[in-house]
Amino acid sequence: MFSWLRRAQDPRDLTPADVHRLCAEPGGVRLVDVRSPREYLQGRIAGALSAPLGATARIAAAWPREQPVVLVCLSGHRSRVAGRALLGMGFADVSHLAGGLLAWRRAGLPLAR
Repeated sequence: MFSWLRRAQDPRDLTPADVHRLCAEPGGVRLVDVRSPREYLQGRIAGALSAPLGATARIAAAWPREQPVVLVCLSGHRSRVAGRALLGMGFADVSHLAGGLLAWRRAGLPLAR
């Protein structure tokens, strides 16, 4: 009816336990941290690729569209925004860590430095 009211498709929400499990599966997902380089260096999920929000779409342009992508930020907001962009670019399987690294830390999961 009002197409301008429709929200962009959102990435699927994952819990810290979901992300931890997916990261343990070899070759399963592309884990992407969309925080700033400074935030990334302060602590990240092991194996996460740095692709700051402002550059995520440009960096992702070279990635295969069929590989699952899991996005991470501090609280879950930037990763949701990045996920919408990737879905708009034709990525088929895009998720994000709901609650971000704050939820990851609350779950007692480790960060790499």
